[in-house]
Amino acid sequence: MLLENRVALITGAGRGIGRAIALAFAREGALAIVTGRDMARLAEVVDQVRAGGGKAEAFSLDVTNDVDAYHVVEQVMANWGTVDLLVNNAGVITYHTPVWETTMEQWDEVMNTNLRGMHLLCRAVAPHMISKGQGTIINIGSSSGRRAEGENGAYVASKWGVIGYTASLAQSLRPYGISVNGINPDWVDTDMARASHPEGDSDWITPEEVAEAALYLATKAPGLMSGQFIDMFES
Repeated sequence: MLLENRVALITGAGRGIGRAIALAFAREGALAIVTGRDMARLAEVVDQVRAGGGKAEAFSLDVTNDVDAYHVVEQVMANWGTVDLLVNNAGVITYHTPVWETTMEQWDEVMNTNLRGMHLLCRAVAPHMISKGQGTIINIGSSSGRRAEGENGAYVASKWGVIGYTASLAQSLRPYGISVNGINPDWVDTDMARASHPEGDSDWITPEEVAEAALYLATKAPGLMSGQFIDMFES
């Protein structure tokens, strides 16, 4: 029970990586605050956590909406008095679109979700962590943030941004005892990946493997480790 009595807020938690992280954290005793836009999916995650003896609550959250972000964080603070862990997992991708062909609508959707959403949640949570003098933020990046790709251009740009944002945030929050790290997985077997490759691939990472990396960052990472990424792909 490495996360007993801790409160973990997870975005994009209705499926895939977010769901797996919520389940992993709850197994270690955390109260998993699962957020997303599909309340039916979130309810399934809550039921799954509780069936395993864990604790979870669901909140509707559009990460691109600053009012939503602050409202959810304030609700969590009002009910439980803390946000000990924040996992920024919500993300979208526009497949098979070179960056120069990306429409502004596609560009805005990807950047607003993958970068703006991350920033809004960090802005909302950081003051509460600072007041406690401790906290953990985990940002889900991608191998696309390390390796350039000819396609999926907006997604690649956003994930390179996630890495830079994480490094900068880590520097600014280090004096307050808050660690900020991330995970860069390669292809993960999720609905989002299968939207591009329905047949899947035996080499894909499972959401549970990403969750194990997140659990390491939340429980066992060295105290001085901040601004770093766990790269889950072959170089």
